[in-house]
Amino acid sequence: METPFLRWMIIFSLAVVPACSYFEDDDDDDVIAAEQIIAWSTVDAGGWHNLGLKSDGTLWSWGNNNQGQLGLGNWRERFAPERVGIDIDWVSVSAGGMHSLALRANGTLWAWGSNLYGQLGTGNSRGISSLPAQTHVAGTDWVAASAGEYHSLGLKSDGTLWACGNNERGQLGDGTTQNRSRFAQVGTGADWAEVSTGGMHTLALKTDGTLWSWGDNSRGQLGFDDPEARYLPGRVTEDTDWTAVSAGGEHSLALKADGTLWSWGANGSGQLGDGTFADSSAPAPVNEDTDWTAVSAGRGHSLALKSDGTLWAWGANGSGQLGDGTFADSSAPVLVDIGLTWSLVSAGGAYSLGIIPEGTLWAWGANSEGQLGDGTDVLKNVPVISGDIVAEEEGEEEPQPSAQ
Repeated sequence: METPFLRWMIIFSLAVVPACSYFEDDDDDDVIAAEQIIAWSTVDAGGWHNLGLKSDGTLWSWGNNNQGQLGLGNWRERFAPERVGIDIDWVSVSAGGMHSLALRANGTLWAWGSNLYGQLGTGNSRGISSLPAQTHVAGTDWVAASAGEYHSLGLKSDGTLWACGNNERGQLGDGTTQNRSRFAQVGTGADWAEVSTGGMHTLALKTDGTLWSWGDNSRGQLGFDDPEARYLPGRVTEDTDWTAVSAGGEHSLALKADGTLWSWGANGSGQLGDGTFADSSAPAPVNEDTDWTAVSAGRGHSLALKSDGTLWAWGANGSGQLGDGTFADSSAPVLVDIGLTWSLVSAGGAYSLGIIPEGTLWAWGANSEGQLGDGTDVLKNVPVISGDIVAEEEGEEEPQPSAQ
């Protein structure tokens, strides 16, 4: 799920990596499409599908598509990234369980995929949408969005927070359990700074550095002692130095300003990284390290980066999603050691994605739906280069119309 760290990476990439046009070889033979060489600027892993942006502002998707969550106008899975439409002004993406959210440079919010609970925010909860559609609360002031399993949260430039979709456990934070097909404001506050949606819970930061949570708490994922669901945002700890959050399936991760990494919630696969397999309802440091810079919580595993660009993983590993060459779960961070420096990571259902500073995309873990984007359906327990196969080359479909 997307965080401000991902947002700033996108903006930075768009600013410093020039868009390419077309290049010809020395013999003036085949023309190589620019899409094959343009660097990836960000990527977000969902349940079984992915969304990614390249440095030229184009939007790409691959993996499972049974609910139209790839935005390609059909329901066929993709084993390699395929471009979504022809627009070149996408700036942010978030892949949920079976739906997708994305922002454009003009501040509009777009959604597609499953809409069973109204999670697309288009004003109805019927059927699905296989093409990007603008949300019911139109506006041009959206600055962030996060897609959970069946709910969606969005942040506006005035600091207000909005939610729609499934609300069975209060994950919309509006004080009810009523599903919503239109974005409704979460409270009256205008000081929200970041939001992250998980399975059935939500985490958010305010501008004063405080951490808040709401929704399901059956595994302690909200950071409160009792297992009762919370239908309104509740403050987690008295600390005011939280800088980033990531909500997973039933666990939570967060960073503090001092570079420490904290975790809480479900821990049956070791996804809290504290050396145990016991659930925890209170935030606790993963270890004593103070050089953590980014985190991503998946369905049952966790990924994090350190200031030296190293990548660490822990939790469930039955599909090789930790990338350490094994299939053994780990209750403590293990180094993903393939000699690379990393700039961005994203944990999905049972797989992982990462980008290195040069803009190359890597993937590992489950791949039955093509979610690794390497052109196969074979799982990998070590990172492999992804996204270097362009779906259009295979003559599948022409690019979809502009979302405008």
